[in-house]
Amino acid sequence: MKKDNSPAWKNILTDYRIYIAIIIVLLIIIAMLLKDRNGGEQKPAPEPPKEDAVQAGEEEPEEGEPQPAEEEEADSRLEENTHASIERLVEKYCASIVNGDVETMESIVDELTEEEKESIRNRSRLIESFDNVTCYTKEGPEEDSYIVFICYDMKLINVKTSAPDIQCLYMPMGPDGRYIHYGDVDESMQEYIAKLEQDPEVKALFDDVKTRYQEAQESDEMLAEFLQKISGQVAEEEPEPEEEPAEPEAPEEEPAEEPQEPSAGGATAQNRQTRVNSTVNVRSEASTESARVAVAYQGESITQIESYENGWSKVDFNGQTGYVMTEYLE
Repeated sequence: MKKDNSPAWKNILTDYRIYIAIIIVLLIIIAMLLKDRNGGEQKPAPEPPKEDAVQAGEEEPEEGEPQPAEEEEADSRLEENTHASIERLVEKYCASIVNGDVETMESIVDELTEEEKESIRNRSRLIESFDNVTCYTKEGPEEDSYIVFICYDMKLINVKTSAPDIQCLYMPMGPDGRYIHYGDVDESMQEYIAKLEQDPEVKALFDDVKTRYQEAQESDEMLAEFLQKISGQVAEEEPEPEEEPAEPEAPEEEPAEEPQEPSAGGATAQNRQTRVNSTVNVRSEASTESARVAVAYQGESITQIESYENGWSKVDFNGQTGYVMTEYLE
């Protein structure tokens, strides 16, 4: 008869069940540790790169932080011939000066004095055309306003070589459309333009025009003489033609003006920052016969110290004290 040992096995399992449970738990813990050591835990999949990836060496801005608009850099650039309305306005402006058309000029500017009207009529007798006109714009201090730098070659009547020149105009937007501000410039606007003149692109533009202006004078003696004449006094006569007539009449020479310091009684203190409205000689005395100490190009800043009854003003230009005719100051 076969012996049944099952009760004995049951007793062993019963007596050692606690130890068996402990061993099972230990085996599970060991298995988990081995899994971690062998890299069994899956790493999260890397996120796909964002469309606007941060360039190397740059820190990614925090979430929610406003991003600088890419257009801001473009807006700060000196733009060339990008505004059709400004180009049309400049075309009318140049044509008005060439033709002495005061009525058209009044329709595109905000203010025009009688002196300015007379100046436009006088300039039309000297200027034949404005060629190669290019408009460079910078955003102005007000909404939808522009500071416009006009570069052109000024062809004078009976002078072969054109004179490169540059003007700076302020063009805001009014109820009836864009116009040219021709009146007084307040202090805030002066500060804005002075800051703008330090812009590298603007300085390079002025330097280029100055260089070409000097080269043009060096290449044509008649141009140089005529520019010096109109920049130091009011030009009432047209330049002489290149070819003299068969029987030229001897021109009447104006008596030389004695250089002298204007009397204190006829002086009016100004002490204001302004600009020259035409390229002009800065002279050592209040006389067209005195030595030239500098040349102020159209649109450049100048400080008017005093004005005198004889039509001259004492000025400070780039640290030099001199004299210019008052009508050439804005």
